[in-house]
Amino acid sequence: MAMSVYKGQIPFRAKGQTTCIHHRNRLLDFYCEKCQELACTKCLSSIHMSHTVCDLSEITPQNKQDILKFIDKFENIDLVQISQYITSTDSQLKKNLSRFEKLSIELRTQTNKLKEDLDRLTARTLPLYQQMEEDNTKLLQTYQQNLEIYSTQLKQQVQECKIALQRGSDIQIYDTGCEIQSSVTLPVKPTLGTASFSPNQTPQVHLKKAFGEVKTSVQCQGQALQGHDLSVESSAAQGSSPSQQNPTRRKEMTSPLYTLLHETKVLGKWKPQSFITSVCPTTDGQVWTSDSNDGTLSLLDRKSTVIHEVTHNTRITDISMSPTTNKLWVCDWENNITELMPGRLVLRFSTRETPLCICVTASNHVIVGMAKQISKFTSKGTFVHQLKVQGGL
Repeated sequence: MAMSVYKGQIPFRAKGQTTCIHHRNRLLDFYCEKCQELACTKCLSSIHMSHTVCDLSEITPQNKQDILKFIDKFENIDLVQISQYITSTDSQLKKNLSRFEKLSIELRTQTNKLKEDLDRLTARTLPLYQQMEEDNTKLLQTYQQNLEIYSTQLKQQVQECKIALQRGSDIQIYDTGCEIQSSVTLPVKPTLGTASFSPNQTPQVHLKKAFGEVKTSVQCQGQALQGHDLSVESSAAQGSSPSQQNPTRRKEMTSPLYTLLHETKVLGKWKPQSFITSVCPTTDGQVWTSDSNDGTLSLLDRKSTVIHEVTHNTRITDISMSPTTNKLWVCDWENNITELMPGRLVLRFSTRETPLCICVTASNHVIVGMAKQISKFTSKGTFVHQLKVQGGL
């Protein structure tokens, strides 16, 4: 799908382009250390005036070293590790099927020892195992596919690096060096649901105890799901005393994945250099912030030092980091949804209504909360605005 450019976007140089985007037919022979971009001779007296520049060929040795390190790392470490992950995942798929088949057999064996009331519990438990098996299979298959795609992308990128080193120009080597700094990330290994079945050896005590205890834990991408209530009213319970009966069915809940603290604890605080309207942490301990007043994106470290800044051409409403690609997504007041690429924001799609908030899921789906502005007048003739909030995926 061809990428469109949002209105007013600053032009950028295409990969392999040897001429200046600001001064046509001028060759790019210099590198501006301040702006971290290529420049021509005319740029030195205009756009990059008084900036520290050097010949493009002077930074080629360092770019070559970066490319060689990239090739060495991914060929000798990452690709080997990915191959091991793929093999391990394939083994987990087989164990997953075998385990739930065994659990189902044990469950049916125990059920055959019980009477009609236990059939209701069986009918409710078997689908649970089947659903968990299907969910685990989907998670593992998706993870395996993502690993294979990631492996293919890395191999292709390594091959491009080798070609650039063998017969690439300074421009091609520079572009290749920039690309390896924004390579894709390793897919997140899923957390599988687990289950166990413990047959009860004293069925005369209680019908539910005779059936056995079913424990499940379903944890998918950091979310803990609730347990399932497997209680039924047996014929024995119908004839028991009121004190022995359970008039209300209580759902058995699994322990939550996260436990709330008794009180909040401030780990650290600092005063930012600019006004912050949105905050989004990164996986390496840094944080992206945005200022809706001037459309500035800032990457800060733990000491609030600005590492990198990107200026947008309009006000920003919200930001979100993709947990899959680690790329920053931005929504703004001009209904644009953009993704931060190296040095620039690229339009991905637009919304009909104003996007107020954005969230990128582990499946790399973009969820946008939008608000429709409605103009109204009060009974006194005062002009007011109302926002009708709605969501979209």
